[in-house]
Amino acid sequence: MENDDKLEFVELQTNEDFKTKICLPYFKDIFKDLQSRSDNPDKGINKVSWLDYAQLPGVLGERFFSVMDTSKNGYLDQREFLTGLFRLYCSTFDEKTELVFEMYDFDGDGYITKNDISTILSSLPVINFNRSGGNVEGKFTQEGGGLDNFMQRVETMDEMSKILD
Repeated sequence: MENDDKLEFVELQTNEDFKTKICLPYFKDIFKDLQSRSDNPDKGINKVSWLDYAQLPGVLGERFFSVMDTSKNGYLDQREFLTGLFRLYCSTFDEKTELVFEMYDFDGDGYITKNDISTILSSLPVINFNRSGGNVEGKFTQEGGGLDNFMQRVETMDEMSKILD
């Protein structure tokens, strides 16, 4: 890629044209598709449609939906959906950090507690290292596999708890 091409790409990413000409139409198309899959399209995107689309591990999909659903009606209208995706993909580092904070702050009290972190970590896939040095995906992913038994998962949770202490 020549320098002029790189400069044009960087300029497109950092200006409002990228958001309005690229992201907004794309996000609106996604909204329309997910809305059509909802049990009540007039209300917007239901949680089941969102979770199926997002494919986030553990409780992260549920938490992201909850943060985006500012009306707390169980559906994402177009404004809520677009705001959520713009916060995730087209925001500053500080805005993204605030979004992640809201996802971890389960009770909305403005604090992230050890319990909040434990809840998130306990639902995420666990990565094991095999003897050859490669990663093996954890047991509690959508595809399954990884850890051999429940006791290995309990031991992993004990290790995470010690780290948090």
